[in-house]
Amino acid sequence: MSSKMKNFLFIFVLLSLASPILKAQNIDFDKDGTLGNLFIRMYGELHYYQPVNTTTFQQGKFDAKRMVALFGYQFNRNTQFVTEWELEHGNEIFLEQGFIKHKIAGNTTIKAGMILLPMGLVNEYHEPNNFYSVDRPYIDRNLVPTTWRDIGIGLNGIFPSNDIKYQIYLVNGLLGYKSGEAKFNAASNFRSGRQKGIKTIMSGLPAVSGQLEYFGFTNGKIGLSIYSGKSNTDAYTGIERSNKALKSVADSTTVYTNMVGLHGSFDMANWTIRGQVIYSKNENVEAYRAKTGSDLGASSFGTYIEAGRPFTKNGKWIAFARYSYIDSVLDEVIGNDNMGVNHIITTGINYKAAEGAIFKIDGQWTNIHENPSLQINTGIGVWF
Repeated sequence: MSSKMKNFLFIFVLLSLASPILKAQNIDFDKDGTLGNLFIRMYGELHYYQPVNTTTFQQGKFDAKRMVALFGYQFNRNTQFVTEWELEHGNEIFLEQGFIKHKIAGNTTIKAGMILLPMGLVNEYHEPNNFYSVDRPYIDRNLVPTTWRDIGIGLNGIFPSNDIKYQIYLVNGLLGYKSGEAKFNAASNFRSGRQKGIKTIMSGLPAVSGQLEYFGFTNGKIGLSIYSGKSNTDAYTGIERSNKALKSVADSTTVYTNMVGLHGSFDMANWTIRGQVIYSKNENVEAYRAKTGSDLGASSFGTYIEAGRPFTKNGKWIAFARYSYIDSVLDEVIGNDNMGVNHIITTGINYKAAEGAIFKIDGQWTNIHENPSLQINTGIGVWF
């Protein structure tokens, strides 16, 4: 753990300098694009992936990654409704958001419905113009299962005099077990456990998700995010409350997860520097592995730092580089020095054809310390 703690402290020092360039998904009815009380926005991205191997042929893959429509309706000065509908891979339709937001006092609002959990840099701000790489960063796909959303209710607001923004929600937790199958594993952690509001299961108390962000820097912010909750399972169904033996078996299909994230972004001269740290601690994993056969680790850790800078006077061409470190199986029982460990370097170029329209190309080297592999990615993104 000592080397991992060094990585953590290194990134934390960098994040203490950090500040944002990201644009929120907030509905602003004072801007162009409103139709009376109705607000419409859209974003989308199309990708091409080409693995590179000097000894064997590798097929490329096109993907109509996602096309998303976002609608907002302002009922009055204090109340609005926001919903987001997503078409993924050309044939899958999901509800990504759908919530009522109501101002209850001063700078405090209540939000209820299908909400995005405030974790990390990308989960809430996941439009393709808000990150450099073709795909969302690996850590924001596998350690934080972006886009991570569920049914919930909570408060958010700001303390203007302290330059602090806060969010705190009760949300339905992840699904860890259904129909005899484990939903968590070492390769993708909690990604398959997102319920997405699709006839969701709730077998226990709701989880807690929250975030504090400090934006008092010039062009900057840092943030702290937390998630804590016990995973849901269908194994309790039909069990007599007095049957302790069967209840114990059902208990073994659950995992209690505590996740914490530090993030930040900083604009200085022509440079943008971003970084984040994600750490999760999982309890009851030994019983979960014994019951389900999963290889989920007792903990996971990931961090990245990236820098981007325009290299033309008009600012339309931007070069970037990102270093990521992941250890998805921090576990003395099943882990070893290399299991779950991945060092990733991603570097590439963005071209801003117009405000809200972008072309991207990058190269991503994974497992760079042993058995390195290269993949070339290209894509287009729009957000309007």
